[in-house]
Amino acid sequence: MTRELKNLMDRATDRPDLFIPDPAKLVSAGRRRVRNRRLAGSLATLVMLFAGVTVAIDLQDTQGAEPAGTPTPSRPQDAYKLCTTSNGTALADEAWSWDEVLASTDEYGSASIRKTPGKEYPMYAFCITQRVRATSVPTGGRGGILLRKSPIDRTRSVTTVFGRAYGEQMRVLVDTGDRKSGEGVARSDFFVYRHVELRPWPGGWKPTATVRIYDANGHLDAFGKW
Repeated sequence: MTRELKNLMDRATDRPDLFIPDPAKLVSAGRRRVRNRRLAGSLATLVMLFAGVTVAIDLQDTQGAEPAGTPTPSRPQDAYKLCTTSNGTALADEAWSWDEVLASTDEYGSASIRKTPGKEYPMYAFCITQRVRATSVPTGGRGGILLRKSPIDRTRSVTTVFGRAYGEQMRVLVDTGDRKSGEGVARSDFFVYRHVELRPWPGGWKPTATVRIYDANGHLDAFGKW
């Protein structure tokens, strides 16, 4: 046992000196670990604060937002809106909240007839939507017909025709200035008709429309010209 212990001590003596820590290096490493922990904690706090600010902006920032109740166009062709009375007088935006009587929508915009709600003698609005504001829009009614023109591009425009069609199962045929004929949509004593003309608007020409209304038996009931 004594010999083995001596051999173990001899081998231990042959090994390099035991590791003796450098106090300066230990202090430096400790300070570095503390700085790293503090930096990591600061970054985590910054991330949480940033996330909180983002949520607050999403929930509270209304700078530049549309006022409540303002209609926002869902389609580019509905960017410009116009409602008028039967004599062509422009109505305020509130007319778009009136009860819808009749409407026709296509890829170039829409046309609708609306009335003031809850009145024995309601007021009616004749409304269109289109991509851009048109100049020299026709105003007023002629022969019981109200006509509107909407530009599409350099070669095309839309003709919208409104009017009365009293009775049930009325058939409304409309002839436009380009010698094309089509059938309007009739309901609730009104009709609306939309047609694409291969002529620009404005284009130095006067739009025209001729309306023939037939009853359920095919008899001519009314005639009008704009």
